[in-house]
Amino acid sequence: MPGEGSAIHDCQTTNIHEPADSLNNISVGALAGNLEPGDQTDITPAKEYPAYYTRKFHFDYEQKINGTTIKRNQTNKHLNKPDIVMEGGDLHEYEAGMEVLRSPIADGQQFYGRACGTSLATPLAASLAAELLALYPTLRTQTIKALLLNNGKKLWGNHPPHFAPFEFDLVRKLTGFGRPAREGLFFSSDNSITFVVEQDIDLDEVIAVPINIPPYFAKSGNKLKFDVTLCYSFLPVQHNHLNYLPLHISCGIFKCCDVGIIAGGDAKEYRIKSSISWTEDFFGVENRLFSNAQQLSFNLQASDMEDLDNKVCLAIRCTAKKNIGESHRKQLEDTLHEVSVVVAITEIPDARAGNQLYAAMLEINKIENIAEAEGENDLTV
Repeated sequence: MPGEGSAIHDCQTTNIHEPADSLNNISVGALAGNLEPGDQTDITPAKEYPAYYTRKFHFDYEQKINGTTIKRNQTNKHLNKPDIVMEGGDLHEYEAGMEVLRSPIADGQQFYGRACGTSLATPLAASLAAELLALYPTLRTQTIKALLLNNGKKLWGNHPPHFAPFEFDLVRKLTGFGRPAREGLFFSSDNSITFVVEQDIDLDEVIAVPINIPPYFAKSGNKLKFDVTLCYSFLPVQHNHLNYLPLHISCGIFKCCDVGIIAGGDAKEYRIKSSISWTEDFFGVENRLFSNAQQLSFNLQASDMEDLDNKVCLAIRCTAKKNIGESHRKQLEDTLHEVSVVVAITEIPDARAGNQLYAAMLEINKIENIAEAEGENDLTV
């Protein structure tokens, strides 16, 4: 807790700060950039990197417990904070900070001045969320979160050189799903489409949502890139770290088949590819830590359509821990759980591409065009 020390940290460097580690909320970290041309950073190597003062999640799978580290199959790659990052300025030099409005009666820096911090990054993320809600006021809060996370970009690339001496996923621990890209949030191109699925699901239920693929794609020689993000809310179990998130909801893109087969199998027999499965594994329910923000990305080749009959299936499943107390378990059993899934599909074209994916997907899928329902723009549900 803040104000207390331990063998691992003192209070000035602890990562446990409410509500930053709350899974129901969106946590925002800071990049060292200040939204100005050029690179004004001082202590941070580059403006695309997380600022030195930004905090990460208090989980550290590299720490040894009783002389050994946690087994990789017991970790959860989705369980991470912050969720996203935005510019917050760098730390030491005045010009490296963000320019912000100040009071006209302030003792110094009247009207405007410079500062840095996650307190400046957070309003930038909140502004994107507010714009989404202004355009699509009927969307659920977790849908807004899923859209922000689904459009997170790695400005630092897959292998940032300054992080090379550290464990592979340190930069992910500091940046979560990345920095949301504005163009992906509000607009679709002719060769991309974003589906929004808002679903209510019962405990121990599996739901299947078919997605038809235009027949031309199988002959195109192109690729389809799928970016899938799932988010949901939950009622936490207090004073129980392992069971804090007792509800498991996950999704995956599979071959279309009877939902009973999906519910009863281990996913191998209905996978599109061996590497494409559920966003989060639920086996070993009682001793696993879950995440309510999950992501899955993969490519499909045109040749993959031969076994798919020009369609795939978005499957969503729900279960929960049992050792959480009778009243809490009953509450989960008696409640319909809201889940939001964002599926962004982009055709990666070659020279023969016709930029027709968006229009073709609208024609062959049973959807509601949010652009028409809300007035403008390109999201579909």
